[in-house]
Amino acid sequence: MGFCSRCGSTLCGLHAGRVHGLTLGCIDGDPGVEIEMHIFVGSKAPWDHIGGTAKQYAEHAAMSDEDGRADT
Repeated sequence: MGFCSRCGSTLCGLHAGRVHGLTLGCIDGDPGVEIEMHIFVGSKAPWDHIGGTAKQYAEHAAMSDEDGRADT
């Protein structure tokens, strides 16, 4: 995890020294990105609805060895 050196808030997740995800509460304004995928939807709450056209995976997404992005 990456934390703010001033207040201690969680800012991001780290994996192998690279940023893996951001805590949305630290974003101010529109980040200009789109959702690429939804993972672990097989265990989502029954009342939850996932909209949009992003790929959905019941568990984790298959990862390529080269760049860490999901295979399409």
